[in-house]
Amino acid sequence: MKKKSTQNHDETDARNEIDHENEKETPFKEGVDICQQLMDRYSKSSAPQHRHLLATAVAMRSILSSESLPLSPSAYFAAAISALDDSQSLDATAIGALLTFLSIVVPMIPPQGIASGKAKEAVEVMARLVGKEGLGVASVRGAVKCLGMLLVRFCDLEDWNSVHLGLETLLSFSVDKRPKVRRCAQECLEKVFKSFSHSNVLKEASKLVLSLFKKHMPVAVTLSTAQTGHDSKDEISLRPEDLEVLHILNVLKVTVPFLSVKVSSKILSNLCKLIRSEFSPLTRHVFKTIEVFFGISQFDAVIMEAENIVVCLASYVSQGEKNPGDTLISAATLLKSLLDKVHTVESSSWIRNLSLVSCSIAGTLLYVFMDLEIALFLETSTHLFHWHYIVARCLE
Repeated sequence: MKKKSTQNHDETDARNEIDHENEKETPFKEGVDICQQLMDRYSKSSAPQHRHLLATAVAMRSILSSESLPLSPSAYFAAAISALDDSQSLDATAIGALLTFLSIVVPMIPPQGIASGKAKEAVEVMARLVGKEGLGVASVRGAVKCLGMLLVRFCDLEDWNSVHLGLETLLSFSVDKRPKVRRCAQECLEKVFKSFSHSNVLKEASKLVLSLFKKHMPVAVTLSTAQTGHDSKDEISLRPEDLEVLHILNVLKVTVPFLSVKVSSKILSNLCKLIRSEFSPLTRHVFKTIEVFFGISQFDAVIMEAENIVVCLASYVSQGEKNPGDTLISAATLLKSLLDKVHTVESSSWIRNLSLVSCSIAGTLLYVFMDLEIALFLETSTHLFHWHYIVARCLE
């Protein structure tokens, strides 16, 4: 019975989510009372979530009308936040309805429609309640999206104190076990990081990401030593804490382009600790995360960790057929990309790292790349052809 109840709860959340996706396809009209629009849309629905939403909207309109306030999105927002702030007597259903209502109202508020100080207070209220037990997936997802919008559109992005709590909350939900909540949080994170321009805020935000990553490193290191078959799925039989490691790697993928060089370097150093010579459930995920570092225009952090990365990737490739073929290709491709990047910055470092590759994965080759004449030859326009040939030989 308990299992069936849980299943019904999940199905209800799924229906809620579909409803909100439909709402995105049919946006609410500006300049028209939001409560009336909700009544027009859901008055004939018998779904509990719609009944709760309508009751909340009507209650908010009643509050505004009694105080002779305009029925504007900004006024509805203030009323809903006030109700949430005084939520001691509210159950999860009422809180969920208020959060859903806010997720509808906030996108309709015009720029400068909320003062930065009020936005900060609203973030504090929502951050306190969004993790409340008993909230449905749709309500949590809506609240997370609302937090992201408040941060990007209304909070003072140059004041770390204004965005700290909201960003911390988004990060915590970015590794949530519920896929729709997690994906929403990660999408919001990317938008928030894109909006940061103040160096001090970026520095502090980068530290938050690093802190979350380090928190998961002990489990990640253990997972990196777990052996799995070539054809097995990476996430089969993984514990919830193991899955969180994969989620934090996805967080890195969306935040890496905006992180400080110092933090990026530390993250790369830790990622190298997760690369073993033998395949693990983390291997593909780590390679994909490192690939993001290689794709950004500012690759100072990559250059700083180049030798460490080369050693780890070369060690993996050296195992040959003991590891899955697709991962060998990924590692070899990353090696090529890294050496090309290093070569554009510092030729001497490139030659030194290329020597590491040849010693680690091409020990059977009959020549050494440290030979000056060969190094000079490789620096010509044809060196890429020879590199591909070397990689192919190493993967045979």
